[in-house]
Amino acid sequence: MKLIKRTYLETFLWLIPVLLIGSIFSFFMIKYIIYEETDEYLTYEMQRLSEYHAKNNDLPEFHKVADVIDNLKLDKPLYKDTLIIEPRDNELIPYRELHFSIKHEGKDFTIVLRHLLPGNDDIFEGTLLMMTGLLFLISLFLLLMLNSISVKLWSPFYRTLGILNKYRITEPVPVFPKSKIEEFNSLDSTIEELLKKIVYDYKRTKEFNENASHELQTHLAIIRLNSEKLLNTNQDEIYNPLYIQPIINATAKLSLVQKSLLLLSKIGNLEYKNNTNLNLTEITNNSLSLFQEAISIRNISVIKNLESCVLFMDAGLAEILVNNLLKNAVKHNIQNGNIKINLMQQHLIIENSGMPFQGNPKTLFERFTIGTSGNLGLGLAIVKQICEVYKFDITYDVVDNLHKIQISFP
Repeated sequence: MKLIKRTYLETFLWLIPVLLIGSIFSFFMIKYIIYEETDEYLTYEMQRLSEYHAKNNDLPEFHKVADVIDNLKLDKPLYKDTLIIEPRDNELIPYRELHFSIKHEGKDFTIVLRHLLPGNDDIFEGTLLMMTGLLFLISLFLLLMLNSISVKLWSPFYRTLGILNKYRITEPVPVFPKSKIEEFNSLDSTIEELLKKIVYDYKRTKEFNENASHELQTHLAIIRLNSEKLLNTNQDEIYNPLYIQPIINATAKLSLVQKSLLLLSKIGNLEYKNNTNLNLTEITNNSLSLFQEAISIRNISVIKNLESCVLFMDAGLAEILVNNLLKNAVKHNIQNGNIKINLMQQHLIIENSGMPFQGNPKTLFERFTIGTSGNLGLGLAIVKQICEVYKFDITYDVVDNLHKIQISFP
């Protein structure tokens, strides 16, 4: 169902109970007004009759006088309803009566004035006819008004819808024209940001498929090649390490890629939610001890300035963050190089010597960026993902042979 038709339907459905309530209200209001006017008219006739009697000391031949009752005195005028049979139609007709007393020639008389009233059925028919006409006029008015308003009011929405229907993800993100309506501008801005995110994810996924496919195919080709060699060897040479070791290395790398992909997915899906106050200084010291052997083999000097730093985050992600940063500093270092670690409550800075880097250091945070070793880089992508989850600012700078990563905490 189209929006305009749905609007008509919803408006009409709301209009029906409103008119029903309005009909009931109108019925009693009309009846009230009739009684008020009738009582006012009868009161006016009573005053005219009383004035005539005071001047002439006689009762006039007045057609509104319905009855005169002898020897009956009322303390005050009395209004009442009554039903009188109509001889011609043989049906009861409602009347409104006014009873009041006058004194004539020493005797009390009660004068009865009477006025015809419309019946409830007559009032109901009139009200129903009036509300039916009103419903028709309101429906016609709303039909024309809503149609006219919807064309003007919703035109930015339909324009946006048309742009989205024609858009293809391989095209640049469209720029939506500005509208005079703030909500539509907000909708367009949200859609524009969403499209940018979708295009970015699409490009990254496409890049991942290309890079990951190449990387996985390389290891699978190694496994297949060496497996075929094993099948073609003699029984005595089946355990030849020249064939078995490459298979083990390739499967190990495939396992590492799979674990990294799974970790990135979990971090992106916010599956790590056990946040607590933890001391990053202790985690950094523990992480350094894990890489102590590699640091000693490559004769890397470590200078550290670790102050107390308490963060509210998941302990597992904190360990992954520090481990990947130190692993990157050790792995991409040089023989007899150095690592400087500066940890404060406001930031964590890790500087290490290494080979010069040609290009934009920001690309090192991207997933599946191929490094100098020819392998897909996921370590810094994991670090970047964790920083985005906890709103940490991270920068990577390279000056000659010096690599510097800085994470600023909020």
